[in-house]
Amino acid sequence: MKRAALYICYYNVTEPLVQTQVIAYVRELAKQDIVMHLLTFERERHSVEKQRAIREAMAEQGISWHALRYHQHPSLLATLYDIAIGTLTAMRICRKHDIHLIHARSHVPAAMALMLKRLLGCRFLFDLRGLLAEEYVDAGHWREGDIKFRLTKRMERVFFRKADAFVMLTHRIKQELTGSEPALQKRAADIQVIPCCVDIERFSIDPQRRTAYRQDRGWTERRVLTYVGKLGAWYLTDEMARFFAMARHKDPRFFFQVLTQSDPVPMQQALQSASVRSEDYDIRLAPPDELPSILAASDVGISFISDCYSKRASSPTKVGEYLAAGVPVVSNSGTGDCDQMLGENRVGVIIPEHSESEYRRAAENLTRLLNDDSIVLRCREVAERELSLSKVGGPRYITVYERLLGVPISTGASRAAEGTWLENDS
Repeated sequence: MKRAALYICYYNVTEPLVQTQVIAYVRELAKQDIVMHLLTFERERHSVEKQRAIREAMAEQGISWHALRYHQHPSLLATLYDIAIGTLTAMRICRKHDIHLIHARSHVPAAMALMLKRLLGCRFLFDLRGLLAEEYVDAGHWREGDIKFRLTKRMERVFFRKADAFVMLTHRIKQELTGSEPALQKRAADIQVIPCCVDIERFSIDPQRRTAYRQDRGWTERRVLTYVGKLGAWYLTDEMARFFAMARHKDPRFFFQVLTQSDPVPMQQALQSASVRSEDYDIRLAPPDELPSILAASDVGISFISDCYSKRASSPTKVGEYLAAGVPVVSNSGTGDCDQMLGENRVGVIIPEHSESEYRRAAENLTRLLNDDSIVLRCREVAERELSLSKVGGPRYITVYERLLGVPISTGASRAAEGTWLENDS
């Protein structure tokens, strides 16, 4: 079988998440001389010049980029239309380039992959990035039991039966699904756990740069708590503001840096309601190339995500970024494998419930953690061992591809990940 694959992603190629959690992995696979094709669905209209620039940049990384337009309205019909057009386009790509492996990122691409498996006999890798139906319910977009929820769950169970292999983000969701889904009860060996990994080297900042950035921002005497990511839905804006207010009550040096693409007003209102002064926080959109410097100049990161069923399948990218920058994490309990990873390695503070007493306890524990001289090194070691793109994520994907393509891909990287296929889940 030819060493080639088509990765289908139902997002814009320019999305930050796609850059860090799709292209980064595809690039690692391309380094192993796998012919990688990437099909994305674009919400924005790119100029001819921008399309050419993206395609050339991808080609330099060993990736052939293909793009279709994303259709949004009416929701269900638009998605079905995209599945049909995506399947036809993917079929053309597979025939032209002799591709026999379809890597489907989440449910909509999985519907395309299933059709290609039936029509062309392609191998089907279902990369389950989360429990899609439950996520929409938890975010308030769907109601459990409505037609979109039921259709998504029905198709998900078909994917569980028909996919040749699976990638899941957490050991927790693998254990739950192999126990609750009949189609997966005897398929633990087909499931590889790969958390959201990061490029560790990207966050390795020289201490002098850290010092210079802190001086430029007036942070020399501050303890900086940083949040990276979206606001609203299951990202707990009010709770983060309340925790910061408690942390600052315990230690007036605390400063809150919020880095987000979302509307800043809800966070501003939450901080004002928590009686936080405007000079003690900053909310901004930071370019991706500035993120490592800002995190390295911070003292602690925060990740508050709603403790709902769908989040058992989540592996927040921000947690890996914090740790790679040498920054411990304050997290509420219930998100994927975070409780175990942060707690056992002493690189974070876990909050079991959102109450003033627990915030007070967590703020006290955080102060002790930040006074630990070994905390920065310990955070980086955990990131390197458990969330590294080059040492964890890339090698584990290579192992999956090697298994599905039926030919050796690497004698080094994939061998390093071989023992992870069944780890903790046998």
